[in-house]
Amino acid sequence: MDILNDVIWPNGVKEAIEREDVEKVKKIMKTADDFLSQFSPQMITVEEFKEDLKNLENLVIFDLRDKKSFDDNSIKNSINVPFGLGLTEKVRELGTKKIILTCFAGKISSVAGDLLRKEGFSNVYVLQAGMMGYSNNFK
Repeated sequence: MDILNDVIWPNGVKEAIEREDVEKVKKIMKTADDFLSQFSPQMITVEEFKEDLKNLENLVIFDLRDKKSFDDNSIKNSINVPFGLGLTEKVRELGTKKIILTCFAGKISSVAGDLLRKEGFSNVYVLQAGMMGYSNNFK
């Protein structure tokens, strides 16, 4: 999976990702509901995720936000893979571990999760509402 080139992104998103213009990506994706409706990843709720956190040896969390956002606030033991670039190779190395993808609001991770599902990875889940949902439930 090449998340940058295998997806027909809304105008400006691919270029913003390439420039690491996080604010532009967030702004465009905020209104991209029609675009996102074509993707159907396996989702996991924050409540289900809380249960999974009790068994970290069988869980890998990938945070698809930019490095600065990840460094500012991230889930303990998560791995930063900005915008999901190179994610397939990392997932392939993990075997049967349960994989959780997150991003700002679950939109980029939904695209990545769907692409991975279509490649045959059945152990990949997207955290519903991303870090926004996680932060709102873990205050």
